[in-house]
Amino acid sequence: MDRVRPPKLKVRGKVRVVAPAGSMRSLPDAAVAHGIRNLEKLGLNVEFSPQVTRDHMGMAGTPEERAEALTDAFTDPTVDAVMCAWGGWNSNDLLPHLDPDALRVSPKPFIGYSDVTVLNSYLLSSAGLVSFQGPAFVTFVHTFLMPLEVECFRRVVMAGEAPLRLQPSPTYVDDPYYYMHPEEEVVEKRSPRWRVMRGGVARGVLMGGHLESLLALSGTSYWPDFEDSLLFLEVDEAGGPSLRVLRGLRHLEQLGVFDMVRGVLLGRTPEAAGLTRGQGLPELAMAVVGGRDIPVVAEMDFGHTNPIMTLPVGVEAEVDARKKALTLLEPGVA
Repeated sequence: MDRVRPPKLKVRGKVRVVAPAGSMRSLPDAAVAHGIRNLEKLGLNVEFSPQVTRDHMGMAGTPEERAEALTDAFTDPTVDAVMCAWGGWNSNDLLPHLDPDALRVSPKPFIGYSDVTVLNSYLLSSAGLVSFQGPAFVTFVHTFLMPLEVECFRRVVMAGEAPLRLQPSPTYVDDPYYYMHPEEEVVEKRSPRWRVMRGGVARGVLMGGHLESLLALSGTSYWPDFEDSLLFLEVDEAGGPSLRVLRGLRHLEQLGVFDMVRGVLLGRTPEAAGLTRGQGLPELAMAVVGGRDIPVVAEMDFGHTNPIMTLPVGVEAEVDARKKALTLLEPGVA
């Protein structure tokens, strides 16, 4: 299936926020106001789907309601981009209720992370649409927006720059629950500027996301083809213990994924995940990758810490471990 890249998100464009997983009901009003202001500073207009504050079994509506909200956002000609409120659980509920052809003929930037990994994968494999693992609305609700976070979003989704070299942020923030206290001062930590677990240079199509969410698709007709990809993976603040992460990585191996990919990129893991010292995501991934001659770069700026790079799912990229650089070789938008 030919890939379809959505149009660039232009200044004064309208962004509709949807909640395909968790309800926004618990997000404080002050945080929502911050998010709107920060997106407006990028020159964007923000509106919310009515379903974002619904609550059905801890999710933002029934599967049918959440799928309808997502479809409406794509097919509404007045909407220029679709941004997820945040992650949560069970975006895979939506898949039987989506029409990939309807989404494909109305391409627009779709941005989110965490459980939204399910939808990023679905859009590429079922509809041929390039989408974006990147900041959700919740990312913009705090006062500590980081330069890499904002500039990467702007350059990838709004400007469509390519080739575009992405390199490490000098600092990062590890506070998974910042949205509950958006006014509080945060602590920026010095970044290790990515860890090279195995050197090398590799090109491939960017694919992946949140490990556990990605594995929710295994054994289904929605499972993507990872042949010749650059696989990026991350775990969230509830991702531990280490043996649970190892089990997920081993599952990927037994599905044959690590024999297909050209390189592995690992996001930074929040300390709250509680992974055993010396058995973090980088070490566990290396135990599974074994002797495969592919580059592995860890502690990268995506996942459940800040900053969050915006990664177009379905475009070709190159990782150069020695230079600690990830270069987007083609734009994610048209």
